[in-house]
Amino acid sequence: MRSDSISIRPGVAGVVVNDEGNILLHKRRVEHAWAPPSGAVNPGEDVRGALKRELREEACLEVEIDRFVGLYSDPAFQVVDDPSGDSIHFVTSLFACRVSDGRLEGSDEGLDWGWYEPEGLPDPLLPYAERWLTDTLAGHARPVVR
Repeated sequence: MRSDSISIRPGVAGVVVNDEGNILLHKRRVEHAWAPPSGAVNPGEDVRGALKRELREEACLEVEIDRFVGLYSDPAFQVVDDPSGDSIHFVTSLFACRVSDGRLEGSDEGLDWGWYEPEGLPDPLLPYAERWLTDTLAGHARPVVR
């Protein structure tokens, strides 16, 4: 663990694809590396609703969820440092999504936002982002648990 203070939280993430088949990524403020949008599940939310809220808040996009990709809890990938200096162990539900409405307007939660071809993803990707993207693009018949 990265600090004396660690908490565990449910999280959601979405590998979002637009009509051209490009993937939405943002450069995270804390790690200065690229990842799909993600966030925490708030009390009273289900994971699908939390994901849709996060994408609306962070990217101004409405999405349709196509499939559940997997559940990720491996501390080697899922413990992240919070700007406060604390560490959070996320147990993240990952979904493959497509844009149904809106135009990308990335929030200040990311240093940069953009659409990238699956063969031309930016560097560096966060380790958990590499895992999420690999699993989503592989199109496994069943959800993965990592």
